Amino acid sequence: MSAGATAQLAEFASALRFGDLPAEVVAHAKLCLLDTLGCGLYGSTLPWVAILRETIATVDDGRRAGLWGSGGGASVPNAALINGTAVHAFELDDLHPRSILHPGAVVVSAAMAAAAHTGERSGRDLITALVAGYEAGSRVGMSMGAAHLSAGWHPTGTHGTLAAAAGAGSILGLDGERMLHAIGTAGSQSSGLMSAQFSSMVKRLNAGHAAWSGTTAALLAQHGFLGIPDLLENSYGGYLSTFSPSSDLSLVTEGLGEDWQVVRVGFKPYSTNGSCHPTIDALLDMEAEHGITVSDVDHVDIECSTATFKHVGWPYEPVSVTSAQMNLPYIVAVVLTDGDAFVDQFSPERIVDPDLIAFSRRVSVAADPEIDALGDTARHLTRIAVHLNDGRVLRDLRRHARGSAASPLPAADVERKFTKLARTAVSDDVATRIRDIVGRIDELDDLRALSDALAA
Repeated sequence: MSAGATAQLAEFASALRFGDLPAEVVAHAKLCLLDTLGCGLYGSTLPWVAILRETIATVDDGRRAGLWGSGGGASVPNAALINGTAVHAFELDDLHPRSILHPGAVVVSAAMAAAAHTGERSGRDLITALVAGYEAGSRVGMSMGAAHLSAGWHPTGTHGTLAAAAGAGSILGLDGERMLHAIGTAGSQSSGLMSAQFSSMVKRLNAGHAAWSGTTAALLAQHGFLGIPDLLENSYGGYLSTFSPSSDLSLVTEGLGEDWQVVRVGFKPYSTNGSCHPTIDALLDMEAEHGITVSDVDHVDIECSTATFKHVGWPYEPVSVTSAQMNLPYIVAVVLTDGDAFVDQFSPERIVDPDLIAFSRRVSVAADPEIDALGDTARHLTRIAVHLNDGRVLRDLRRHARGSAASPLPAADVERKFTKLARTAVSDDVATRIRDIVGRIDELDDLRALSDALAA
């Protein structure tokens, strides 16, 4: 094996052990697991996940791995596909902001499916695999930053394949060389276009496909299949050189094993794109402080990064639930009207409300070169000006969203979110059981109790 960045990342992921993890990393990883499972259980109730589950059932009669919330099963890769899609099914899943990756959807689904395949993995093994996958995907995403998103790629669909391969490979016990080939195979399967955000169900599937690809790549590597050994550094057809007009390879390995990216993963209090969250926070604070409602507002001006503008700043058209969740003008309208942006604000009926559509036309979103000049760490920086009918202008500037590492949600809030989401798919008793199992996951000798509860 060479000493390139791909090989170093593979060696890290294969050699990582639970005892290497600081207490804060373990604690945060357990929150990531709980949040991801809640999102997946809620996602299992949604129509686009039902379509996927029913379609796979027509061609897959395997039952080796369980499907969360439905009580069914599928082959190992297809379970990762379905569960990963369910986690990302309603814009609720965790986020590593700098890489623009939703790691839980791809890593937890892949690792749990791989664990079902081996049948002999502990809770500590799962947490270790989760961290290996989160670190791999986040670091590759950091090396590209917003340039990858701005070019039109969906980072969870692309970087997620590498994260899933590392997580599944860790569970399978791949050594450094086989992990290298798992990552090298996964990277060539990376895909996902951001135009999926406008009117399709495909954005949700991108996460599931990444989990499927990474799981399959790890299984292939286990049996001797060879991938691209210099995936990240190759100058022709390599991952970085192909997927982004600018990148910094050093970020893949700088501080690896010491500067843990998993603790920078945040949790969403709103079921919307993360780029909209700073604006939501500002509007909710204005409502609380000044008592304003939508009837008090003449118009709203928002300035943001180019990446955020391309991601969520386009004029709203009520063509799908996805497009509403990804659209800042709609979200401004519904937050000012409802005082929230959770699941009820994105029902098929709500997104076509004529009043919300009309108000969205009074929301202006513009990219600001000064914000762009601050770099990727300021991608979510947002200036908000709410112009009231009485002539006053309420202004705010937000650099980070509530729920991010810079403004973290208390663990109790993450637990409440889990319970609220899980109850849509399982009984209260089962939801409580899952929460309690995750809380002591590092004490479990095997994962059957968790798998059984998720499929109850």
